[in-house]
Order: sequence, then structure tokens, then C-alpha cells
Amino acid sequence: MSQAKQTAEKVEYNGSDNLAIMSHAVNYNGGLYKWVASDVRPGETILDFGAGNGEYANRFPIGSVDAAEIDPDLLPLIKQPVYTDINALNKSYDLIYTINVLEHIEHHGAIVKDLYAKLKPGGRIKVFVPARQEIFSNMDEHVGHYRRYDKQLVRQILEDAGFRVTDVRYYDFAGYFISLLYKWMGKDGRITKESVVFYDRVVFPVSRLFDKLTLGHVIGKNVIAEAVRPN
Repeated sequence: MSQAKQTAEKVEYNGSDNLAIMSHAVNYNGGLYKWVASDVRPGETILDFGAGNGEYANRFPIGSVDAAEIDPDLLPLIKQPVYTDINALNKSYDLIYTINVLEHIEHHGAIVKDLYAKLKPGGRIKVFVPARQEIFSNMDEHVGHYRRYDKQLVRQILEDAGFRVTDVRYYDFAGYFISLLYKWMGKDGRITKESVVFYDRVVFPVSRLFDKLTLGHVIGKNVIAEAVRPN
């Protein structure tokens, strides 16, 4: 879900711009979709909460995923059924996934409880969020982030909502150090297509190797988590 920052003179770089540039991160996006879709069984009901420009929802067969998104500029890009209010959804899901969304929501705990209520007993939730408050930078400010997370906070909000957490770990080992350098250099918060492509093709594959070697226990640019609604 994007959140624009505006001044009286102009609309500044925002979440929509970020999503457009990140669409060039082939390895990053492909890896996250593989994670989301890895355990999906035929006929399961799926909700993409905060679908953005449809980067992940659109990879599923048309009509097999419901997408929740509030940004009117992004709605035309989503090929799946779209809803701007999850309270209007009168069904339960086997899987809900949310990628880079909770950090945009001030009262994230309340939203996670709403998602819990939308899951069938035994249903799964998959959460992906930016990690480590110490690397909160101008980029986070520009795209409307309230916070970054650590493993403990993600586990806490999931358990407080009633979930049983089955996996929580850091993701993108090298990305943490790149983001820390980005902050130290005082960058203005913008990213470029060229920098995204370089990172995605050259650095990210090596970073994921370190994730595997460390089992996601040490550090990373993101937190990745899975949980289940108890039967």
C-alpha cells in the first residue's frame, strides 16, 4: 500500500515510485513470490493484503487471488479481483500474505487481528516487513514507513493476534549493511533503476547465500515470518 508525501509545490518521490522501480528487481520479486506460493494447494482461497501494483498477485492465475489495496492510482494495475476494504470481504481464506505493508500502518497490531479473523482455522499468514530500526532512513520517510521491525516484534504482533508462529527470521543479509551505509551517507531516500538492477543481479544472490548459511538468525534488511491460526 503506497502512501504519498505531498507539499504545496509538488508531489514528492513516494511509495508508488518505489514500487515501479522495484519491479526491475527480478530475483527479489521472484524469490518472494516463490516463498508465498510454495505451499499453496489447488482450490485454496488466497488474499494479498496490500497488493500494491499487483507484483505478486498478478503472478497467480487470474481469479485465484483476492487483492486488497487502497491506492486508487495502483488499482488499475491489479489483474485480480480488488477490494479497498477488507471488511467488505464476506469469506475466509486459507492463506493471507502481506509484503512490505505493515510498516505503512500506524496501528499494525489491530490490522493483524483483522487478518486473523479473515483466516479459516488452520489458515496461514505470511508476513514480510523491513527490518532493524537502526537503519531507518530517508527512504523509509519518503515512502511512508512508521517503523522497521526485528524478529521479536514480528513474533509479538502475530502472537498477540492469536497466531501460532511457525517461522520468523531475517532476510537479505547484505542488504542490512548496504542500507546502513545508505543511511550514513545521508542519501535523500530515492532509489534508481540502475542501483536496483545492480543490487538484484550482483549482490542479492550472494546475500541470500549468507541468509542460508546463517539460517536468518543473525541480521538482514527484512524480517520474513509465517504463522497459523490454530484450529
